[in-house]
Amino acid sequence: MTSYVNEQVAARIAAAKAKAQQQREAREELAAARAAGLRARHRAKAKRFGIRLGFCASCARPLMRNTYFLCSNGCGAKVCRGHPRCAEQHNPQCPKRATAYTDSPQESG
Repeated sequence: MTSYVNEQVAARIAAAKAKAQQQREAREELAAARAAGLRARHRAKAKRFGIRLGFCASCARPLMRNTYFLCSNGCGAKVCRGHPRCAEQHNPQCPKRATAYTDSPQESG
């Protein structure tokens, strides 16, 4: 008789743990969705009002809407639109720049 009671208690405990885990996962999903929504809302508001959207990758000037372009190499850096020297400074430092290596393992030896 006691083993039946113990089984029932164990089953209830397992059900309660499963329900708590399910609720925890649901809260995490909602929190992630809320955070993504808030980020999107803030981005849209910044775009509407021309609030600073970042800094130039080479000169660190604050960038507003329509005052920058993205790096032509595809690294995602924002560069001043009105200052051509910023692009010239950023391109050699860009992490996605085309590199030509002069040392070759086949040539050494």
